Amino acid sequence: MNDTLPTLNRRRARALFGDDTGAATAEYAITTMAAVVGKGILCQDGAMPSADIHAPRVAIYARQSVDEDQGIAQQLDDCRAEVQRRGWRVVSEHQDNDTSASKERGPKTAWSAMLKAFDAGVFDTMIVTETSRITRSLVDVLDIRPPRRNIRVVVIREGIDTELDDFMLKQLVLLAEREVRIKTERAARYAVGRRLAGHPTPGKPPHGYSWVPSIERDSAGTRYRVNDAEAADVRQIFREFLAGAPLAQIARDLSEANRLTRRGVRWQSTTVRRVLLNPLYAALLPPAQPTGEFDATAIDLEACTPGAWEPIIEREQIVASRGRLIGVRPNHSGTARKWLLSGLAVCAICSRSVRSASGETHPTARKGGGGAAPSRRYHAYRCPNGHFMRNGDIIDQYVSEVCIARLAEKDAADLVAPRSESIDVAMLNSTREALKRRRQSIASFVARGLMTDTDADESLMSIAGELQTIDDQIARAVLNDPLAELALVDDVRAWWDAATLARRRLLVETLMVVRIHPVGHGKRVTTIDGAAESVTLEWTKR
Repeated sequence: MNDTLPTLNRRRARALFGDDTGAATAEYAITTMAAVVGKGILCQDGAMPSADIHAPRVAIYARQSVDEDQGIAQQLDDCRAEVQRRGWRVVSEHQDNDTSASKERGPKTAWSAMLKAFDAGVFDTMIVTETSRITRSLVDVLDIRPPRRNIRVVVIREGIDTELDDFMLKQLVLLAEREVRIKTERAARYAVGRRLAGHPTPGKPPHGYSWVPSIERDSAGTRYRVNDAEAADVRQIFREFLAGAPLAQIARDLSEANRLTRRGVRWQSTTVRRVLLNPLYAALLPPAQPTGEFDATAIDLEACTPGAWEPIIEREQIVASRGRLIGVRPNHSGTARKWLLSGLAVCAICSRSVRSASGETHPTARKGGGGAAPSRRYHAYRCPNGHFMRNGDIIDQYVSEVCIARLAEKDAADLVAPRSESIDVAMLNSTREALKRRRQSIASFVARGLMTDTDADESLMSIAGELQTIDDQIARAVLNDPLAELALVDDVRAWWDAATLARRRLLVETLMVVRIHPVGHGKRVTTIDGAAESVTLEWTKR
């Protein structure tokens, strides 16, 4: 027969719809005929393929991890050609684009729909191009093979047909599963190294930064580049918030100036708040959180890694903004900076910053028998060049006592004097105490009948307003200088005991440089006096 396929399809269309078929209907019929022929459902002459009526009813499954239509189309074409070659029947096609085979596929995927179709008796055989298109997990294979289901699986390129044996299918999937596990472990090691180097994970950077493609990175591998226009928004947000502006007002000012978010929408209080909580702006890389459970308020700044990119704001600004928004102390359960002097104190010999370490005691045997006492582990500091490793508890105790003693001196307020533009916190505190005494006097006057309730209410309301104003000024000073609050403290030791580790470390860093000396192998320092003899304190503020 010399007729072409379009001619045959037109004849079939006339046979189905009549000679007076409209052009649109005829064209639809021609297109439909071409599609079913291409899938092997009909032969080119329009007849059913010469196959046994008991031929397998086939479901074609195509999958790939990236969103690329061409790859799916090629898989479908290969499977259709194989079905036609075998003389089988295609009853359904299932496509999972941009879907991983190493992760669980949810109820909305084509994989799940295909399993439901089998359970409903729609098909009995599944055909794929490669084993990896089905899955990279043995769990999924067990989902389609006995005893759960008895789907016949045909894999074109590996020559697998489970009607004969599914041993090879399971072996190939096990190998794929092993490959996934190896890649995952390798990626985890790379992620650890990347984090230690201060590099963020790939993805959309926060407002204020642009992602640097690998081909454009500098020798340090910097991933974030400051976007000047967006960075101006970020700086304004922090500047206005720390000056006392409400979140809604900050958002409104940005939007009215036509400075929109990266998505091109107006700023909202929630988006401003996310900026103010994000440590990335201070070049601090937060610890990873479980997928789908990110909580910006749960980030511990002490557990953050210094980032390998340019900060837009200062660390003090993110500390202050988070403190105002969260209103709770940081949780110091992270692995970074668990001790007072790690990274702050230096070796007296090489001037390298000391590191925290874990030591272990080695008790000798008891006199009179009974064996040695059990060994125990202790916190230590060590020089990275190996000049010493010393018990850290007694050194921390010594430095703490020196700080407390210095802050208890009469001129300690000078150590935390407000910065150049700042507020006289000591004067504000004196005024605050005077207002509190006035408030107490009013209560006494009322109790003694020397003042009416109405007059007392007016006076108390006036005092409350003045106290609120002073508290706001003191809070602003604390935000500008995190140590300014010390001007309010009467009991320095109580303040030190209640202070967070970050606040103590900030104070030590502000007041002094701590130099730790070696004491000789086997010698133990167990007293404050011994620590004073082997630790030098160089005051930067005295």
